[in-house]
Amino acid sequence: MSYVELERNGSVAIIRLNRPERMNALGAEMLDQLRAAYTEVDTDDGIAVGIITGNGRAFCAGRDIKEANTGDTPLEQQATSKNVDLYMENHRAKPMIAAVNGYAGGAGFYLATRAVDLVVCSPSASFQIAEVPRGLLHGWQSGYYFNLSRAASIELAFGFRVSGERAYAMGLANELTSDEDLLATAVKRAEYIAQMPAGVIADNRALRAKLENVVARELEVEGQQRFRALVNAGVAAEGDRSFLEKRSAAFGG
Repeated sequence: MSYVELERNGSVAIIRLNRPERMNALGAEMLDQLRAAYTEVDTDDGIAVGIITGNGRAFCAGRDIKEANTGDTPLEQQATSKNVDLYMENHRAKPMIAAVNGYAGGAGFYLATRAVDLVVCSPSASFQIAEVPRGLLHGWQSGYYFNLSRAASIELAFGFRVSGERAYAMGLANELTSDEDLLATAVKRAEYIAQMPAGVIADNRALRAKLENVVARELEVEGQQRFRALVNAGVAAEGDRSFLEKRSAAFGG
């Protein structure tokens, strides 16, 4: 089954996450197909800009927790370090626009925000660093990376789910449009970029990488240590189990 669809619209490529029955959760096979789609966009000289969106009622619900809890894959390899090239950083050779329909949570949050250049969303969209309420210290630096206000940064860091309207108001999204016009709006922006000289696009990409704030190395190290402590204490595992069993988590002390 094709979990990722790639469509060409002139010099614009549209990547569609196609696992609607699982809210486009990122399983291993889907991640491999997404990586292949990104590689095709990056290496095809006929494509200038990419758009990523989701089929169904969600953009992407993040890592596939059910799949992750049926094997021996460590948490770090389910949706963080192993797949860093996909959504934790914006390393694409071509500009990428997210057309966010529905829920973008966990890894899907980063796929829709940090791994792209522009974000277009609809009122049905919602954004959440979903790892936090499931017991992981995650995304605490996201608001800083995005140059958001202190209020917005704290809201995201504590895992609050924000609507499309709130995401636009806090500066997380570039444009808020209707559900019906979502993809057309993203395509219009992509076509605007695509008509620019290739050198301008490439130079813009190179300079854009220098705009993100850089968290001090010692803070990154401390964050990773705290992340590891929560994993070792079984907090993350309990968060996953409670989600799968549809109950409140018993985190204890």
